[in-house]
Amino acid sequence: MDEKFEHELTLKDLIRIFYRGRWVVLSCFSAVMFLTVYYTFTVTPEYEASAKVIVQEESARGMDIFDIGGFIQQETMINNQVEILKSRTLAETVIKKLQKSDLADQLEILQTGKYAENPRSMVAGFKNTIKGLLGIEAKKDEYTLDDKVEVLMEERLSITPIRNTDMIEIKVTAVTPKEAAFIANNLTLAYQEKNRKMSQEEIRQVKEFLEEQLTTIQSQLAESENALRDFMQTKKVVALSHETEELIKKMAEFEGFYHEALTSLNSFKERLVYINDQLGKNRQNFDIESISADTYFEELKKSMAMLQSRRSAYMANLINRGVYSENDVELRKFDEQISGLTEKLKTELAKLASQDIVNPVAMNEQLFVSKIEVEANIQALKPKVTALKKIVDEYSVKLESLPQKKLQLARLQRAAKVDEKIYLMMKEKFQESRITEVGQLGDVRIIDPAKPPKNPVRPKKVLNLILGMVVGLGLGIGITFLLEAMDNSIRTNEDVERLGITILGSIPVINENDTYNKIKVEPAGVKNGTTDDVKRMASRLITHFAPKSPISEAYRSFRTNIQYAKIDQKLQTILVTSPGPGEGKSTSAVNLAITMAQMGSRVLLVDADLRRPVVHSIFNTDRRVGLTNALVARAKLEETIIQTEINNLSIITCGTLPPNPSELLGSPPMDKLIADLKTKFDVVLFDTPPVIAVTDAAVLGSKVDGIILVVKSGQTDKEACFRAHSLLKNVKTHILGSLLNGVNIESLYGSYYYYYHYYYYGKDNGKKKKKKTGKPQAV
Repeated sequence: MDEKFEHELTLKDLIRIFYRGRWVVLSCFSAVMFLTVYYTFTVTPEYEASAKVIVQEESARGMDIFDIGGFIQQETMINNQVEILKSRTLAETVIKKLQKSDLADQLEILQTGKYAENPRSMVAGFKNTIKGLLGIEAKKDEYTLDDKVEVLMEERLSITPIRNTDMIEIKVTAVTPKEAAFIANNLTLAYQEKNRKMSQEEIRQVKEFLEEQLTTIQSQLAESENALRDFMQTKKVVALSHETEELIKKMAEFEGFYHEALTSLNSFKERLVYINDQLGKNRQNFDIESISADTYFEELKKSMAMLQSRRSAYMANLINRGVYSENDVELRKFDEQISGLTEKLKTELAKLASQDIVNPVAMNEQLFVSKIEVEANIQALKPKVTALKKIVDEYSVKLESLPQKKLQLARLQRAAKVDEKIYLMMKEKFQESRITEVGQLGDVRIIDPAKPPKNPVRPKKVLNLILGMVVGLGLGIGITFLLEAMDNSIRTNEDVERLGITILGSIPVINENDTYNKIKVEPAGVKNGTTDDVKRMASRLITHFAPKSPISEAYRSFRTNIQYAKIDQKLQTILVTSPGPGEGKSTSAVNLAITMAQMGSRVLLVDADLRRPVVHSIFNTDRRVGLTNALVARAKLEETIIQTEINNLSIITCGTLPPNPSELLGSPPMDKLIADLKTKFDVVLFDTPPVIAVTDAAVLGSKVDGIILVVKSGQTDKEACFRAHSLLKNVKTHILGSLLNGVNIESLYGSYYYYYHYYYYGKDNGKKKKKKTGKPQAV
């Protein structure tokens, strides 16, 4: 049975669905477009300012240390910078800077937060629009610093890395061009400053170490100088011998070299502590000692120790001879060899470390390079410190051979000179670290600062209107198809035919006002009634009061189709029923009887609906004496027949309502009554109850020549129609076909039959009348 209800949609079916749902589509389209236009032209405009920065780490400018794709590492670095730009810490810094700025009172982001709900969302925009139309005020909560930071991070800020470059685009939206540019530039500067501080952190830690050591050595120098002065005043010793002076001078010079190397070593160790701490925070640290237990690496360290020892011995020889110079050729050769070994140490350490790291791509390359460089310098400085310490110890042994008094003075002079050299060297190193710190500009360079934009980026008026049209049409079409899918009612002749039921005719919707306008004389029996009563009777008897109307013509076509339904068999008794109530079977039976009477046939209409009879009300007659009275022999047949004001048309009302309608209609007296009526009339029509609700129609249907099933367009369910047809077939009745009633012609776009037969006939009829009188004619 389901296959009867399903069929492939054709283009004509689609057009018909659209035409039938045109008001739904138009309503949805109008509503959505109204909201879209209202939102588009009333929402606060947004302006977007953009700035561009380039990020280049120092390690990225040199050679690639990892033997893997440099592109992937660079992409990871850019992604890290993007996350820093999106971080809450940076957003808080920017908000605090904005609060301290001269424009703080003018910046909307710092005020009430009325813009806090994301304006980029059209849904949020429509929500605010509807609230505005309904007069609902937004709830005002306290606008805290966290709220401002959240608005900046989630709604105002957009960070986008520029493909295949080291550049990042920073976009900020605001309600004014000036505010957008101001926030974007403050964010860019705060990001640059944060990056600079991060790059200076390592040097700053070394500088603080040197500053602390400088303070200590300054105090130590003052103490040693005071001790020397006090000793010389107390012991009345003025000077040492020339040999002793030379020995102290050389010793002090070597101690200066030793402490310089030791300070450099300690500085590198301080840097290493900072680097290990940063790598530890990211869980990316690696142990050099554990990975450097390699034969080749050990050989490099031994070569470094030997070179440093030979250099120190050569330097001691130069100092002893009094010809020491930093530009000495041999010393420079030693330095070049040591520098070469240091670079080899760096390369070997990098290789060993890259093998030990689980995920080298995720490693912070700048920290990795710094650690390798620091570790290599530490490995180079350790043998140098050891070699210089050995020479200093040798001079100390020589100094110990002096007499006690001279030895004490020599020690004091040596301490004073060494402290002085260390102080000067430390001061120089401290100044160098300060200069280095200031010189650390970071990896971020501002390429394009933000400028106030000229035009708003939102709302995009043209795009919004296009989207509104698409959404409006889509919503309307979607609802139309949804309603169509949910609607299982019969609407067209084709729907009836798909159920396997012959279609005998279709009747358009009867409009009471149109019918009333076509008559001039009130129907008999309702002259004292209201206008509504007149309209109701005229519409139900339309074939009598408006015989030239399109609806009357439809009933005549229906009559003709019935006459030719069975050419080989005379149709004298016809039963009219429907699947359910309210489908127009009684009105259809009445008008069918009128059209047959107009043809000259003697017609009798019997109201066989013994449950809810209506024929007597249509003709405005008394029903007390009728069919049931004749069946129970309480009235003669002739007494029940009522001649109407319509020629050749008589009716029999239902009579007294019985308690057992089905049994009465199926009784032998009913058979005799039908036989008697056939002798008196050419056509006998029976109006019966709905076939699904009760069995009356099925019982009486087996006694007549044919059955007509009336279904109503847009109301009768397809399954109900099919069920009614099956019930009638099961009791061996002769079904002539079906009448489609209440057809809405305007909703049946594309049906040539309705258009040409009814609509054209109505127009033509109207024109003829207009030519004759200029106003409706009485019938």
